[in-house]
Amino acid sequence: MNPGKNVFYTCKNVALGGVNNIGLYQKDFGSLKVLGKTILFASVKGGTSKSTLSECISVCAARDGMRVSGIDFDPQATFRNWGDAREETQKSIPSLTRIPVKSLTLSKWKTVEDYTDDNDLVVIDTPPALENDADAFLGLSQLADVVLVPTSATHNDISSNTPYLLSLKKAGVRAFVVFSRVNRQTKSFREARQRVAKYARVLPVEIPIAEDMHVHNHGGLTSVDIKDARGSKDVELLWDLIKHEIEL
Repeated sequence: MNPGKNVFYTCKNVALGGVNNIGLYQKDFGSLKVLGKTILFASVKGGTSKSTLSECISVCAARDGMRVSGIDFDPQATFRNWGDAREETQKSIPSLTRIPVKSLTLSKWKTVEDYTDDNDLVVIDTPPALENDADAFLGLSQLADVVLVPTSATHNDISSNTPYLLSLKKAGVRAFVVFSRVNRQTKSFREARQRVAKYARVLPVEIPIAEDMHVHNHGGLTSVDIKDARGSKDVELLWDLIKHEIEL
């Protein structure tokens, strides 16, 4: 794993990247230690495949041999319930990669760093309605190595996410839009992509209509777990792009 920006000297008052006295580590390389990376999925609108993508990306990372855990800040606990179901399924399919997912309230957002010392990657799912906890969301976004904002191509979804995307840009957060539940062949999608690209960075991969992704969620599985499942190649490409961005 490339240490990237999260490498710090632990000796007295010396740090790379302008950060001092970091006490949470993942691996020890003598006096040099490495923090695990964090991916945050956030969207103002619900129904954008945010939880589904959290699940799929977690599986992609685990298949690459990484130690992965998840944090679910959404009271609906979709991601956490998926993790529990996956752990139950693993009893009958031992080869299934285990991905523990813990639920937290947004008031505990600063504790995310506590989970990076034992993991290569922490995947974070969040509730919609970001405006209800704007300060916590901005702090959590700044803490993450990358923020992924799933959205459909509808005008309402894009308009709802625009203020959040602009706040991330102003704060210097590394953030990308991921179009999901889209039909790539439509003119409306192409126009929506061009519109968003004027003020936010858009990843060059789209996730297909949601039904293709949700079919395999039963039992804590994902499309990535099923050979040649629809949508799996798109998710794997998304994972490749994320790895490049956060230097995993």
